[in-house]
Amino acid sequence: MWSRQRASHEAIDIGTCLVAHPLLDALIRDGAFGRTHEVTLRCGANTGERLVLASPRAKGIVVAEDVIVVSRDAPRRGGAACLHEDVAGVRFRISAGSFFQGRADGAAALVDAVGDYLSGSPSEGLAIDLYSGVGLFAATVLARWPAVLAVEQSASAVEDCRLNAPGARVVRGDVDKWQPEAASVVVADPSRHGLGPAAADRVAATGAARVVLVSCDPAAFGRDVALLQARGYALRALRVVDLFPQTSHVEVVSRFDRE
Repeated sequence: MWSRQRASHEAIDIGTCLVAHPLLDALIRDGAFGRTHEVTLRCGANTGERLVLASPRAKGIVVAEDVIVVSRDAPRRGGAACLHEDVAGVRFRISAGSFFQGRADGAAALVDAVGDYLSGSPSEGLAIDLYSGVGLFAATVLARWPAVLAVEQSASAVEDCRLNAPGARVVRGDVDKWQPEAASVVVADPSRHGLGPAAADRVAATGAARVVLVSCDPAAFGRDVALLQARGYALRALRVVDLFPQTSHVEVVSRFDRE
């Protein structure tokens, strides 16, 4: 097992990875990955399932029999090209190509933070989950609303979300081009680029009284604060979540109320 030396391309041997989950640490130590150009290792921390996604091919990969091995094109062995994770009392299906938070306890911390910021909002009207992924919020904290709309661009994540949040209406599309609908609350969990002007316009066009923003880059969060404030929303609270221990990265969960 190796890692790159800080500020260098030089590889150094390490005995264990302090960042990886123990299930993945063991997979790295015990597995053989052949000449595969790139592998993505995933696990269900609460289910024990493990998955290897190889690019471009899975040829030459040798791992334990219970590990699902998938190429970019098709499953190789181990059944369906997905695994499962339990968060906040919900079992989520996560396809090989679908995004999910890197840590199950981190995902649970985000659910708790978003839930806290929605706790004062009446459960009426429509709740919207933008950049919904596999439905982390649509299937948990937003499930108490009578109507839930999830918007997601990834085809595999859309299918996962439909299974994980069966009560939600799931729309596949780019949030920047999505046609807004009137809503009481909006939860948005964009990529590292943040909302940007187009998505901020659409959030404001919903007329939501409360917006909860999950930001994985503090700089993008700062830009999005200015965008939402310019569109009539006031920042009322924020919380920093340490989703990536042993690293410098944090997530910011923030609450905005329409003025």
